[in-house]
Amino acid sequence: MISIEDVHAWLNMFDKSHISALSESLIGQVMQALRDGHGDEARGLLQQLNDLACHLWDEKEVNEIIIESGHISYLLNDFAEAESVFKDSVSRVWSDPHRRAVVEWMLGCVQWQTLSTRQQALSAWQNSVSDMQRLAMEAGLSFEQHAWYQKTSVQLQNNLLEAMQQAGGYLDVDEETSRKSNQKGTSETPQARDQSVRTPQSETGKPGSFPHPLESSVIQSFDILQLFTISEEIPAGDFGPSGIDPFPIGTVEIDRLIINGNPYSIHSTRGRKIINLSLDQKLNVIKVKGDSMDQENITEKDYVLLRKVDVPANGDIVMAEIVGIDSHATLKKYSREKDRITLKPHSSNPAHKPFVFKKINEGFYIRGVVVAILKPI
Repeated sequence: MISIEDVHAWLNMFDKSHISALSESLIGQVMQALRDGHGDEARGLLQQLNDLACHLWDEKEVNEIIIESGHISYLLNDFAEAESVFKDSVSRVWSDPHRRAVVEWMLGCVQWQTLSTRQQALSAWQNSVSDMQRLAMEAGLSFEQHAWYQKTSVQLQNNLLEAMQQAGGYLDVDEETSRKSNQKGTSETPQARDQSVRTPQSETGKPGSFPHPLESSVIQSFDILQLFTISEEIPAGDFGPSGIDPFPIGTVEIDRLIINGNPYSIHSTRGRKIINLSLDQKLNVIKVKGDSMDQENITEKDYVLLRKVDVPANGDIVMAEIVGIDSHATLKKYSREKDRITLKPHSSNPAHKPFVFKKINEGFYIRGVVVAILKPI
């Protein structure tokens, strides 16, 4: 199995690191404390690293520090914290498909450690493989990069297939695809490999696809929220000190829901079929008002599912309260470049204008990031 350490080394494979000398020094101290077996010291240094990230302006450095924070939390066996950090990192590096693919695989490695999140691990790894395969076919890359992405996507896919077999059928695998993909000396092209990992555009039953377990009962245009784990039985004395069911057999997933007696379909804002939600996240459902994001297919008939965050990532659709302008909060696309933060509408209505600020909580407040759009059926 390709480990979290293996893929961690790939983060800056074709790009330089943006971590400053001060941040690098702190990371080095944390790793030395871990090697010496001083867990409490490592946790204290990790907190210093996270505090430092909160005061930095370079978004690329902040993103790298957050990834390192997730890696360190994993090494400290704090899997819940590592999972939360890597989920945040996936959103933050969304515009960088290489780092996104690496972080998605790291997220899957963390989720694989706990039985109740192994199905989510398979989804994260599936996304990573898809991103690597797209990079293998991307125009403008060097021969070396194409060769590396092609080799790595095959390697990751074979690991994904092994994991799916170990998981005991969390996802349905086409037997012929599984047999061919595991043959030694395969000479499949990236295009052929791309058909064996299911993407949101894949068709049900298409040869070489990995249909979702609920695929036969789901309308293809709808996305899916993953919620509670399913248990076959409750162990005597409840779930025990950890609060985690040691014998999960699946996940509750929904592709539609009812609001005030009316049915709504679920649509991701990030182009992913599966929307993973942790029950410890702070979530709200808000009715959309206005047309400031109608070009993102968000209209007044819709609701949005918001996740509470302190600092959004570039490209996130946020609900923001702009002081003196809109006390009821408005939807805008968030972007930050050095000391300039822009809240920009994506609207066909020219009356909506972008707003520019220097710092969060100075002139505006973030009320949440949109993770899903709920549209009337």
